[in-house]
Amino acid sequence: MKIALVKPPGTYASWVKWSMLGISYISACLETDGFECKIFDADFKSWSESTLVSEVLKYDPGVIGFTAMTHDIMMAAAIARDLKAQLNIPVIIGGCHVTALPSRTLEEFPVFDYGIYGEGERTMSELMKLLSGHEHGLENIKGLVFRDAGRVTVNPPRPVLTEKEIDELPFPDFRQYYGTDKNALSGKDKYYITITGRGCPFRCVFCMRVLGSEVRRRSPQKVCDEIEFAVSAYGAHTINFADEIFLFNNSETRALLNMMIERRLPGKIKWTGLIRANFVTPELISLAKRAGCYHLEMGVESGDEEILKRIKKGITVEQVRKAVQIIKSSGITLNTYYILGHPGETKETLRKTVDLAIELNTDDIAVGLMVPYPGTEIYELAIEGKGGYRMLSGKWSDFDKYCSKVLEIEGLPYKELSRWQRDAFIGLYLRNGRYLDALKFLWKIRLALFFIFVKWLNGLKCLLTRQNRT
Repeated sequence: MKIALVKPPGTYASWVKWSMLGISYISACLETDGFECKIFDADFKSWSESTLVSEVLKYDPGVIGFTAMTHDIMMAAAIARDLKAQLNIPVIIGGCHVTALPSRTLEEFPVFDYGIYGEGERTMSELMKLLSGHEHGLENIKGLVFRDAGRVTVNPPRPVLTEKEIDELPFPDFRQYYGTDKNALSGKDKYYITITGRGCPFRCVFCMRVLGSEVRRRSPQKVCDEIEFAVSAYGAHTINFADEIFLFNNSETRALLNMMIERRLPGKIKWTGLIRANFVTPELISLAKRAGCYHLEMGVESGDEEILKRIKKGITVEQVRKAVQIIKSSGITLNTYYILGHPGETKETLRKTVDLAIELNTDDIAVGLMVPYPGTEIYELAIEGKGGYRMLSGKWSDFDKYCSKVLEIEGLPYKELSRWQRDAFIGLYLRNGRYLDALKFLWKIRLALFFIFVKWLNGLKCLLTRQNRT
């Protein structure tokens, strides 16, 4: 049985073409179990919806598995309906949206026959064996959502993979993206993406923690083996460690960094990853740089101490300032992340956040508007109207933090939040005299700006169409 693994086009196209780690792991595990798979990643291929459908139809699969984040779920369902009408085959949905809302996803989108919530490797394999006729009993598959006599049934969750089980997983099937070209990743802006562990132990109210709260680390040997494989197989030169937190200040992290040095990986690759402000020390950053680190990313979220406590971030503004100073002095570039629209946000707290972003003057910043993603405490506050929140839209495609219009706060309407978002970017570059960087930033996000404009234009067309009908 042939299996198509599909990533639908995003609400706006990605301007950095990264391979999808989740479905690549799924593909590798299914092939290990003897199934034939093909990945159809519309964002990576820059395919339109119609092109994606055409490519899947040519493959003629027996099963289709979709992955979708919240803002992609409506697009995934629309494409699934088109494909199912022509192929009449089972359709599976996985990813963070169905993980957060397993029952509701199948109830809201009847085109999906099955849903996989949580880590999907084992669940997908068991489901495919069942659909192939080798086993029976949907009710025995943990982490599965399905329909039984017209009713949606949610099976018990599957325990998270142990560290030993994660180590035993095959490397992600990136041959689906890069083929066997040993120079596939030689381009300037191409990255090999991997993780050293799964899970995040922190409790930030805006984050879902799709891989759970228990951190499970791969062995340093396995991580280094994969990096060496990526270099030899694809010509990898830049590694993106996509862990929710990569640089923990602990013995496990130092063991990995020391092994990377011992195996002389810094002479072959450079890498980037995420760190928290409260983990930054001169010693850790020095070791990271010797191990090949050239760039780090760090969530700041707010410049107000009370807001940081309220969102359970577990850091202080002073820790942020010290962390930025240490990282800057090391010569490692830094990107910081901010969110506008926390519970109880005011103009004064917004001003502190924007002023802090400008003061820190990191190499890049990302400033998003709060989105109440399902599975988060913010989502519960928003749907209950607490924290000063008022929902503006329940349309899942609007749940995108960089071009959303989902939420506003008492005293801070959406337009004002958007103005503060704009002022943060303008202030970073203009108040720090970084005029050339401003031009580079606009050039870098030109595709994003274009697709945001297209999304706005499509929305306007829909509005005019409805008005003409009435």
